[in-house]
Amino acid sequence: MDETEEVTPYEHDLIVRYAIVGIFVILATASLALTKVIAMPVIAGVIFGLVLGPLVDWMVRHNVPQQAAAALVMLLFVGLLLGGIGILAVPVAGWSDQAPAMMAALQAKLAGVFAFMDEFKRGVASITGKGAELSVSQGNPLFDIAMSSSAAAGGMLIFVATVYFWLATRRHLKARVLRLCLGRGARRSAGSFFEEIEERVARYFGLVTIINLGMGFLTMTIAWIAGLPFPLFWGALAFMLNYLAFIGPIFVAVLLLAGALLDAPSLLAALWPAAAYYVLHLFEGNAITPVFVGSRLTISPFLVFISFIFWLWLWGPIGAVLSTPIVIVAMVAQEEFARYRREKAKADAEEKPEAQAA
Repeated sequence: MDETEEVTPYEHDLIVRYAIVGIFVILATASLALTKVIAMPVIAGVIFGLVLGPLVDWMVRHNVPQQAAAALVMLLFVGLLLGGIGILAVPVAGWSDQAPAMMAALQAKLAGVFAFMDEFKRGVASITGKGAELSVSQGNPLFDIAMSSSAAAGGMLIFVATVYFWLATRRHLKARVLRLCLGRGARRSAGSFFEEIEERVARYFGLVTIINLGMGFLTMTIAWIAGLPFPLFWGALAFMLNYLAFIGPIFVAVLLLAGALLDAPSLLAALWPAAAYYVLHLFEGNAITPVFVGSRLTISPFLVFISFIFWLWLWGPIGAVLSTPIVIVAMVAQEEFARYRREKAKADAEEKPEAQAA
C-alpha cells in the first residue's frame, strides 16, 4: 500500500464512528458518576427486577394479578434481605462491646507483624521524605454518620420502588418499546433481546445463589469445627460476600483469621480455618462455578475482571456486585444487534435480485 494513499471514505466513516463511541463512553461514565445517588439504585433495581421477573410470571400464570404478584415477591425479597442483615447484625453488636479486649488480644498476637509494618513505614518515610502518619478529619462524626445514613435510606427506597414498578409494569413497558421499533425484524430482535436478558441474568443469579449457599454452609461448618462463636454468622457472611467477586472471599478469609486469632494459642493454629475456606473458594471458582454456570454464561475472565474494576471504582461494592450482570446485558445486546444486522443483510440480498428482475 502506498504511504501517500489517502484515507478511503469507508475508513473515514469507521474512524468517525469509533470516535463517536469513545465520546459517548466518556460522557456516559461521567454521567453515571455524577448521578450515582440515583443511577446506582435504579440500575440495581432493574437488574434484580430481571432476576425476580420469572417468579412474577409464574404467579401470573396461576391467576395472581401482576401488581399483587409484584408486591408479594417484593415483600419476600425485602424480608430475606432484612433477615440476612439481622443474622449479621446480632454478632456484630455482641462483638462491638468486646472491641477493646479483642483489639488488645490481636495486637498482642500480631505484635511482630505490627513491628514489621512500623519499620516499613519508617523506611518509606526516609526514602520519600514524608511522614507516614495519616491525617484525621476534624469534621463532626455524628453529622457524617447522619448524612451517610440518610443517603443509604434514600438509595434503598429508590431501589425497592424500582424493583416493584419494574415487576408490576414490565409487560406494558416491553410492549411500548416494541411499538417503537420500525419493521418486523427490529421488533423480533427487540423481543428476543428482552427474553434473552431475563433468561440469562435470572439463570446467572439463580446458579450463583445456589453455589453461594453451599459455600455459606461449608464456611459455617468450618467455623463450628474451629470453635468460632456464631457459626451461622460466618456462613451468612461467606454467602453474602461471595457475590463480591475477587475481593469478597479475601475479606472472609481475613475475618476468619482475625476471629480465630482471638482464642487460638498461636498464629499458625489460627491459620487453618481461613486456609480451609480459601481452598474451598479456589475449588468453587475454578471447578464448580464453570461447570454449573455453563458455556452460555461463560464470559472472558479478563472482561469480567476489567468490568469488576471499573464498576468497583465507579460505584463501590454495589457496582462490583452488578458488574457481571451488566456485562451479560451488554453481551446479549451485542449478540442481538449482530443477529439483526445479519438478518437485515440477508433480507436485502434476497430483495435485490427480485427488484432487478422486476
